[in-house]
Amino acid sequence: MDKVKPYYEKEAVEYDRQFYKELDSYPLLKYRHNYILKRIEQLQLPDNIHILDAGCGPGEMVLELSKYNWSVWGIDIAENMIAIAKEKINRDSDKSGRIHLSIGDIEKLEFSDNFFDLIICAGVVEYLDDDRKWLKEIVRVLKPGGVLIINITNKYSIKNWSAAIIERMKRNKTLFSAMEFVKRKILKKGKLHYFPFRPRLHSPNKFDKLLNKNGFQKLSHNYFSFSILPAPFDTLFGFITIPIRKYMERYSERKMILNGTGYIVCAKLKK
Repeated sequence: MDKVKPYYEKEAVEYDRQFYKELDSYPLLKYRHNYILKRIEQLQLPDNIHILDAGCGPGEMVLELSKYNWSVWGIDIAENMIAIAKEKINRDSDKSGRIHLSIGDIEKLEFSDNFFDLIICAGVVEYLDDDRKWLKEIVRVLKPGGVLIINITNKYSIKNWSAAIIERMKRNKTLFSAMEFVKRKILKKGKLHYFPFRPRLHSPNKFDKLLNKNGFQKLSHNYFSFSILPAPFDTLFGFITIPIRKYMERYSERKMILNGTGYIVCAKLKK
């Protein structure tokens, strides 16, 4: 976690640009975003509820939820992410006072017990050391009968088979420069990212069991960010793979454990 915060402070503007403003032909985070919104829609939530987006990033989900008659809190460990989110809310929302944005840590939530009806947590837990602290906090602040929508990175996906090798290659400055040149200049895919930390991978099945063990009942799931080849070949041969990967999104609700790099689960905290 010590390396995660400074990384996203530095990359906040680029992250917002690459994943939400200048979308490529297969916008992975947009798929994740839309699946979460679909799950929220299916819940048929009443007005005047409390929602938390834990790890809200540049505020795209908070901005979407601001359209409804809900009180929404967005927290992120990166101050620059919150600054971008606030700019979006101030520019595009009705400024009704129902949107609350602040720096926050999912492992140390500054909210009272049983406060939220819905918690969204996307792109967060893979950057934490383990699943004990954040899960304890989520259970504490979520109302009995409340819903958690959360995603993990699937350890079994084809794309991740070569992840360790690719990360080692990126540590070599010469190889990194060559890989970035190919991505930027030849493939026109934007910046090549190098994490100064290694995100955790999860087993979807074990994650479901972990939630169940901590009082949750699974309602539904979605796989997203499909791959048919290990990295970086899915990108290098995008003219072939991207149409197939986009087609596979229609099978998101099936058990696509080898192809879905991301896994979203919607679960209710038992009363």
